[in-house]
Amino acid sequence: MRKEKIISENPCDGIEPYAAAEKPIEHMEATDMEKLKLGCTHKRDRALIEFMRSTAARRGEVPLVKVCDVDFRTGKLIIFAEKTQKYRTVFLDDVALHYIQEYLKDRNVPEGSREPLFTHIRGDRTKVLDVDGVYSSIRDIAKRAGMDRRIYPHLFRKTTATNICKRGGSVDAAGEYLGHAPRNVTGRHYTYKGDRHVEQIFRNYVEAV
Repeated sequence: MRKEKIISENPCDGIEPYAAAEKPIEHMEATDMEKLKLGCTHKRDRALIEFMRSTAARRGEVPLVKVCDVDFRTGKLIIFAEKTQKYRTVFLDDVALHYIQEYLKDRNVPEGSREPLFTHIRGDRTKVLDVDGVYSSIRDIAKRAGMDRRIYPHLFRKTTATNICKRGGSVDAAGEYLGHAPRNVTGRHYTYKGDRHVEQIFRNYVEAV
């Protein structure tokens, strides 16, 4: 209406903006993670939650990971980020690698296999654990652990980001490890930060100590 010269001023300019109360970011404390471990009744359970903790992967990214994608010497893993449609580098620490290797031994799968990293426990054990399977597996682990709060895959991403900041990392460092696109022009178009930078964030703020 102002552009069409029907009114000279915007009557909404004088309205005070509504102050919405922001909820604290949902995440798991260290005690929650310890409780969650109690619900792991199969080697895949523990391997899965350690994978999610270490990589902060989205649940849609998990089914795409093959055993051969993991560098078991360095813990390096390049995953396809479904949201950004780009590849990004994450890392598995020694704890996560240990439980994943134990799980693969149980499946009798060599480290260089092209089988999915996570598969079904019953039935066809070579069938990939799909997006719904990742969600239900984590939900069931929490249920067996007797946890009275909702545990879901994206909570691991929130927890990893929170822990990076708690350990002294910046919000930008948390975003870089989670694979968020830079918000500013310089970050998007002029600054290259390679795998070593991401690994440094992981070693400083994510790796289990």
